[in-house]
Parts: sequence; C-alpha cells; structure tokens
Amino acid sequence: MDGAEAGQSLIKRLASCDKPTRDRTVRTLLQTWLPSQPQVSEEDMKRLWKGLFYCVWHADKLPAQTELIEKLSSTLPSLDPPLSLEYFSVFLITMRREWTGIDRLRLDKFYLLIRRFLHCFFLMLKKWLWDLDFVRSSIGILVDRTFLADDNLLGNGVNYHIASVFLEEIRPFLPVRKEVLEVVFEPFVSVMGKVTDKVLVAKIKNNVFDLLTKMGGRLLEVKKSETEIDSSDDVVVLGTIALLMGFSSKFYELGSSTECHQGNRKVLLGLHEDFLKLEKDLATSGIEISIPEVNEDCGDKVPELVPIAQEMETDAPDAAAEPAEINANGSAKKRLKKLKKAEKASVASGKKAKKGKTVENRNSNLDKENDSEVSANGENSTAEQLGDGDAITFNEMVISNLQLQFEKVAGEVDSHNDVPSACDSPVVAVNGIVSKKRKRSKGKDGQKPKNAELTSQGDAETSGTVKTGDKSAKRVRFSMKNNLVWKPQSPLPPQSLRLPPSVTPRGSALKKGVPPGPIREMAPVTKKVRKKAKSVKKARMVVKNVRAKRLKMV
Repeated sequence: MDGAEAGQSLIKRLASCDKPTRDRTVRTLLQTWLPSQPQVSEEDMKRLWKGLFYCVWHADKLPAQTELIEKLSSTLPSLDPPLSLEYFSVFLITMRREWTGIDRLRLDKFYLLIRRFLHCFFLMLKKWLWDLDFVRSSIGILVDRTFLADDNLLGNGVNYHIASVFLEEIRPFLPVRKEVLEVVFEPFVSVMGKVTDKVLVAKIKNNVFDLLTKMGGRLLEVKKSETEIDSSDDVVVLGTIALLMGFSSKFYELGSSTECHQGNRKVLLGLHEDFLKLEKDLATSGIEISIPEVNEDCGDKVPELVPIAQEMETDAPDAAAEPAEINANGSAKKRLKKLKKAEKASVASGKKAKKGKTVENRNSNLDKENDSEVSANGENSTAEQLGDGDAITFNEMVISNLQLQFEKVAGEVDSHNDVPSACDSPVVAVNGIVSKKRKRSKGKDGQKPKNAELTSQGDAETSGTVKTGDKSAKRVRFSMKNNLVWKPQSPLPPQSLRLPPSVTPRGSALKKGVPPGPIREMAPVTKKVRKKAKSVKKARMVVKNVRAKRLKMV
C-alpha cells in the first residue's frame, strides 16, 4: 500500500464514531504519515482536514477536546515550512467552509481550535527566527484566506474571531524587531481600506488599534509621572508600538487615497487623529522611547511546546512577562510552592483563632478547590491567587466566623453607648436560626429612653397579632406613617404621628376624595338633593296615575 492509499484509509477512520479508533488514527496521522510526506497536494490536504474537522466534531468532553486540539495545533511548528503553510492554509479554508454548519453547542471548541492554531502560528514564526520573507508569506496567507478571501463562503465568524484574539495571541511573543512589526501590522491597516464588511472593520479597530492607542496614552502618563514600571509590561510593550510605528501617516494616506472604500474613510481618519495626538504628545513631552533590540539567535533548537493547561497560565495579566516556552517541571514546582505557602498561611491563621476544626475545614476546602475542574482557558476559577501566593477562600464557615466576631465587637461597643444601632435588628445565622433581639438598656436615672412612647404605641398596636416576651423569635413593627388614610371629616391624628404638610396623599387616599397637596381639615361633604329632578319625577307619576284612572272609567 503506497502513501496515497494509506492516507485515504486514515482519512476515512478520522470521522469514526468510535473514540479509540479516532485516537489511533490521529496519532498515526500526525506522528508518522504527515511528517514523512515531502509534499501534500491541496486536494489531499482538503480531504485530510475534512476528516480532522469531524474528528473534532465528535469530541464531546472538555478534556478530550483540549487534548485533540492541542495535538492538531502543535503539529504546525513541527512540520517543514512549505508543508506547515499548506497545513495552516487549508485549515482556514475548512473552517470558513464548515462554519455555517456548526451549532451553538459546539461553537466554543471551534473557537478554542482557532485560538490555539493562531498561537502555534506565531510559535512557528518564532521557531524560524522571525525571518522577514517567511513572516511576510505567512501573514499573507493568514490575511488572504480570511479577511480578503473571495471564495463566497459564509465564514465571517472565523474572520471576526481572528481579529478579536490576534493581539492577545501575539502578545507573549513580543517584543520583536521593528521590521517584523511592520510586516505583521501592515496588512491590518490595508484591510481596513479594502473590505466592505463594517463588522470586520469595527472588530479590527476595537481589538487592535484602539487597544494600542489606549496603551500608548498610559505609557506617556507613566513616563511623565516618572514612576517605575517593568519593561515587559503590556503598557510598555504595546504602548511603544503605538507611539513609534507611525500609524498616523499610514491611516492618513490610506483614508485619503482613491482606492479606499468610501464607507471606511471616517473610521480611518478617526484613527489617524488618535495616533497623531499621541505622536504630538510624545514630541512635546521630550520623552525618549525606543523599541528594544531583541536577540533572537537561539540556534536551530526547536522550542519545546507546553500543554494547554500550563500555556494558558502564561496568558494571564500577572504572568504576561514570562516567556512563551516554559518548562513543565519548573511551572509545576512554582505551583507547589504557592500551594505550600497558602497552607502555611491558613495554618497560622488557625493557630491565632485557636480553632482546630476551622483550620481543618479551610485546608480541606483549599484542597478541593485546587483539584477543581479547569476551564477551557486553563485557569482555575474557584480560587483567587494573590500577589504573594496566598489563597483566601470564602465559604460558609469563614463567613459565619466573621459574623460572630462582628456581633461580639458590636455588643461590646453598644454596652457603653445608649444610641440604637443597626445591631438592634434581628440577625439570621447561617443555619437558619433567628437570634434574639437585644433588649434596650435603661438610662442612668432608671427611666426609659426618649423614644419610649413610640415604641410603646407600636407594641400596643401589634399586641393582638405578635406574641410578647423573651421567647419570641421575631417582632414586627407597624409603621403608622406609611399606612394611614385620613378622611376629610375625621379629626387629625396627634402631632407625633402627623405627616409633614408638604407630603401629597397617594394611593387609596386619593381614591377616597382627598385632594392633592397638604392635608387640611375640611367640612363634611353633604349630598345636595336635586329638587328639580325630584319634582319632574313626581309630575310624571301624577300624569301616569291620571291616565290610568281615565282608562278605568272608560
């Protein structure tokens, strides 16, 4: 069996419903067959990616999806340059062709597939030392197969997602030489003048150039305030690109050219004004900023790839300064050190509180959260890592302990003060038991406080429905000022319960005839008898009786 026949049999087994069959086929295809091929035609590569697409389609569980996606994407840097470019080009064609058939339940894993391929695409460029010719041809394939594709395929979602995550995926590989940056960002400028899709233009503007202008403004503020900042921070790396790449002149030339699409001129000239303002601020401030020279001579050694769970940890904002290639053993050691620090901190806090059970519960909760499920981005969403490596977990036990300490402190403070506070209201514990209400303390002379009359009135009104005594679990107060409805003929209530004169009656009071405005005493309304109407009725009755008598006589 020759290579072509072997490839056809492998492609047929990729779309199998049996997971072990698919796994064996993918392993044989990516490790043995594909690297051994000097060249694969475009038609054969399309058939291959058709099978790989449905192989990803059948992967249902998150661990199986991430493992398969990592295998497919990590193959890109390991192939020879012509074969790797063909592999990446047909991947983009396949995604655009099959995009309309993807349902919403499978959309997330294909978003992840595009993101991982874009990351490995930049990893491939770094492997070949950012050679200008190779970078130019690779970026040309990326743009021609997506943004400027004329294949009449309804795969605009692929274009939108690539424009949204492009700057995020290239960030771990920055800084690079200025010549490389010009080759990488120049197609995005030209695309905004050619395409007619306003959504794509907005995606590129918001996720690439607006973010660059934002970082450039922050960099100027930091330099003017003379605060120290790490050279590998996003503000320095991206802000330097925004200030020194001369985007203002490029957007002006494109926006004023006759080849520019008419609907995009306003956006391009607006970006020209934003970048021109940054460049003028840099010139007037006298601050010197330069793109750092990067030593990219790393020999012929192929960079080691890291699994997706560890790779995604380096994309976090706190770890943005770490390089893209991280040794798996080194990252595991760092994570173990963080966990040990968190356990020591929790044990120390438990000794201070002198509660052994609380310490055990915190340690068990910490172990559970460290073993919790990892999301698609590889980040643990159940624990918040602080800068010093300590982990703080808020569960029911911690909240109840904090609440008890707060009540204890509030009771000690209120024992010295007679002023009512928020602690007077009943507090509901975690287990659902309502704590008893704190009794009001008497003054120094043994008398009740000033608001004793209102309290006694409220208790008298609610005595018919609420039990009084020390064993009552809950006490309800009836607010008279929110429930009174006064009729005009009734006397006004006492001054202590009277509403302010500026308040307007509302609700049922208006229905009862109370006019809007301040409430005043009004004379009782008497019903006026319509004498004219009664006389007319009597006259009609007399006429009817006379007519009846005449008929009887006849």
